[in-house]
Amino acid sequence: MAKGTMKFRFLTKIFFFLLLTIKVHFSFAQLEVPPDIVWRRLQTSHFEIIYNAKQQDLGRLYAEKLEMAFYALKPYFQSMPAKTVVVINDKTDITNGYATRIPYPHIMIYPVLPGPEESLADTGDWAFELLVHEYTHILNFEPVNGFIRPFRWIFGTVVAPNLLLPQWWKEGLAVEMETRLSNQGRLRSYYQDSILRSLYQDKILDSFSVDQANEALPSWPQGMRPYLFGSLFWSQVLSDHGEKVVAQLNEAHGGSFPYFLDTAASDILKKDYVSQYAEALNQTKKRIEAQFILLDSKPLTPMTVPQNSFTSVSAPTISPDGKKLALITEDDGHLRSIKIISKETDAQSFLDSKSSTTVEKFNEALTGGDHQDNPGSGSIQRLSWFPDSDRLVYDKIDYINRRERYSDLHVFSTQEKKNRRLTKGLRIREPSVSLDGKSIVCVKLEGGKTSLGIVELDRPETVEVLTTAAVQERISYPIFWSDHEIIYSLRKTTGQETLELFDLKSKATRTLFPDYKPIRFARKTAAGLLFTSGASGVLNLYLTSNDLKTVQPASHTESALLTADLDPLNKEIYATKVTAKGLRAVRILESDWKNAPEPPLVKALFADRYSDQDLSKQQWQHQAHEELEKSTEEDYSTLGYLLPRYWFPFIFTSTTQDGVLISAQTSAFDPLKKHSYSLIGSWDTGIEGGSIEGSYLNQVTSLPMGLVAYSRTSYLGSISNKIEDKGGVLFALPSLFWLSKYSQLQIGWSYIQRDSSTRSTKRTGPTVTFRHGTYSQSGAQISPEAGYGAYISSEYYIDQPEYLSHSQYSIGVRSYFSKWLPRHHAVAFRADGVYTPELISSIYGVSTFSVGSSIDSTLSQNILRGYSRGQLFGRNLASFNLEYRFPMVEMNYGKGTLPLFLRRLSGALTADTAAADGLFVNEKSTTPYELTSMKKYYSSAGIELRLENTIGYLLPLNVILGVYGAFNTPDGLEPSIGFGMQVPGF
Repeated sequence: MAKGTMKFRFLTKIFFFLLLTIKVHFSFAQLEVPPDIVWRRLQTSHFEIIYNAKQQDLGRLYAEKLEMAFYALKPYFQSMPAKTVVVINDKTDITNGYATRIPYPHIMIYPVLPGPEESLADTGDWAFELLVHEYTHILNFEPVNGFIRPFRWIFGTVVAPNLLLPQWWKEGLAVEMETRLSNQGRLRSYYQDSILRSLYQDKILDSFSVDQANEALPSWPQGMRPYLFGSLFWSQVLSDHGEKVVAQLNEAHGGSFPYFLDTAASDILKKDYVSQYAEALNQTKKRIEAQFILLDSKPLTPMTVPQNSFTSVSAPTISPDGKKLALITEDDGHLRSIKIISKETDAQSFLDSKSSTTVEKFNEALTGGDHQDNPGSGSIQRLSWFPDSDRLVYDKIDYINRRERYSDLHVFSTQEKKNRRLTKGLRIREPSVSLDGKSIVCVKLEGGKTSLGIVELDRPETVEVLTTAAVQERISYPIFWSDHEIIYSLRKTTGQETLELFDLKSKATRTLFPDYKPIRFARKTAAGLLFTSGASGVLNLYLTSNDLKTVQPASHTESALLTADLDPLNKEIYATKVTAKGLRAVRILESDWKNAPEPPLVKALFADRYSDQDLSKQQWQHQAHEELEKSTEEDYSTLGYLLPRYWFPFIFTSTTQDGVLISAQTSAFDPLKKHSYSLIGSWDTGIEGGSIEGSYLNQVTSLPMGLVAYSRTSYLGSISNKIEDKGGVLFALPSLFWLSKYSQLQIGWSYIQRDSSTRSTKRTGPTVTFRHGTYSQSGAQISPEAGYGAYISSEYYIDQPEYLSHSQYSIGVRSYFSKWLPRHHAVAFRADGVYTPELISSIYGVSTFSVGSSIDSTLSQNILRGYSRGQLFGRNLASFNLEYRFPMVEMNYGKGTLPLFLRRLSGALTADTAAADGLFVNEKSTTPYELTSMKKYYSSAGIELRLENTIGYLLPLNVILGVYGAFNTPDGLEPSIGFGMQVPGF
């Protein structure tokens, strides 16, 4: 009984902490849409579709697909919201989207079509599949039953137990629905099947336990885990229990306390989730074994897989002279680069060459964080050489302003070692250079559409559109076959993908090799046209004659081969292969690809479970048409969205050792984030004081403006020195994109009133803050490993009666270094300083903190570990922090469906120093405040253990335990133990 009670209390704390975090995460999504766009709202019976007025056809298309999704999913779900808000936001060329019900059910869609090299490449009716996936989430989050229902009446929309289900549960269900109700989907995907076969072949498929399936770990298959393994689980569940099981499980969890999963599973599935997941893996292995019997009936093509430390190596592209091989690499810290390998001799193989050049290092973690409900694509995708074998063109997705992120072209010269941006804001990808080197054929993007385009090198500011595919049809990987012929792939909404030849003179198009569809990744080589086809059920390479009349297989693989190229000197093929460790560039010798057998025909792993859907003949289509005919349209208005729809109480440990902090919070925003606000009130029983804070952000114009107002109770050094701060700041956020995408500026006017036991002082005046940061942490990194950051702020409190007048300047720097250190070791340095020219009381200055909310933050924190909070404060203050951070143990351990996953343990050696013109709190002295100056330093050193966890299936939480020695306390060296928790990204 006691053990169960302890577990219940532990899970209760996680539950409330997670709900708080979800609230914070969705309160403010800054700079969502460009302010100059005119938006319209189309209302159907079940949706509000908000779209760019210039994209009315796209808005109506998505409205129809949404209603189709509603009627298609209705038999599978019992609880459905009255209305769901959907924003069609064409601001990025990264395939993406998200869904949530806080503060109301809404979906954000980025409607660009996925590229051919993405995990989502095997799509059909993309809008329908995407919306079925996202709307499945909305329906998944909706139920609230039994004893949970009164809590929604009290607290509002934040009460949604199914938000806290495991990621594999939620994403797996969405992938199952996108597949079951369409003619494609990831459970029919060549890419997903190839990953499973590769993991099985390397005998590691069983290592992906249900707890591992929930995590986006740096190792392969990275963030795809919940989608991949969750879909296997759900495919098996529906195969075993039928369609009704979806609503049964969904409703059961909607009436259960979060994290007690197996009660519903045992009642409905007659087994717990771990056993059901194991059965799904076991049945998947049997299907793979049956495929391997067929695949092994013919000899597999030998391939050499180079050993390296990269997470991914792909897109091999060989220069026309055969002397350089360009590749796209990505390491376990999400640093995507272009590597060029050069031969020392013509006869040499690229695998034996040691000469390499890094063209571009592009940190994926610094591209900004759109909500990712689908696995994101990379920012560098295709490479192409110029005929001179010196220059290389590639595409890269990057910001063109502080809101929009599009794909453009860049050119690198190997002789000059220079990189230049060729286009800006043209939204073009997958470039290929013409035979004369004067133009580049590419794919032109817009929401829901692709076009075949040409950019002339002497006029790179424009793109000429040659032909545009029908809505939702994908043009990809174009190449010049001759000076007037272009070959490209065309994928239709049926899922059929053909190879098309476009004649620049006649403007006519004809289909090539119709028996080999789907076809993609065509490449002109010295031996003929090299392409990838899934005609056998597995993506393999094929080579045509130079007259395009005959085709021969060039590989027989057990996984999949994607992009490939042929060395014109020694006739070796280099191809991107899906392996158990990720994408790898492999070599196939001439003798091996010439003798490749015709690959045996295999069916998709789960082909028998899913029938192709002819969406045009479904009743959903007819019902959606009827709903669209009854729809209404109007200009977008924020009215109706900004009323509070929830409030959330939260109880946590006080800032003192013997109290608790009780708070209540709410927030709201309109779907375009033109207006957003947050309110929080709290009472700290340890210091017997309350606080209230409100914030508001307005993004109606190109100059975002906001307001923060607060009344806070806290203390300096001791709770006997309680202070109350009241004030606010009215601010604006001018764009500094012209300077750097990593820079931010805030200007405003502040008011501050501080009341202590002895005095009350008011200050008001202008303030300006500049921040710049180029560092990040992602993947396997335990810390930022390179880059720097800085901030500087100035405040001037004007002279007027009854107000304190002075100026104050703050400055800080952060720097990270890892070169020459062991892998993922890093040195972190930060310095913070505050300078007040005028003589003012120390209480109006700043104080030190015993632990930072995040030591890598760009905000001023003045960290001095080993001392108590606020023990040192003054009008002038400087602090310096030095850390040596090192990885210790990669744990990656969970236990079934327990909502706790231990990721890794790292350590840090710390050294802190601070000095102030002010006071040092000494509670052991008869005079508790000692005068101090900038000439007297307070220092400490220590060691920290940092445990990275995932709690509640979705919240990353770092637990920090430190032992410090404070060198300058009144009693001399004084050891102390510090404990803290940090939520990365907050």
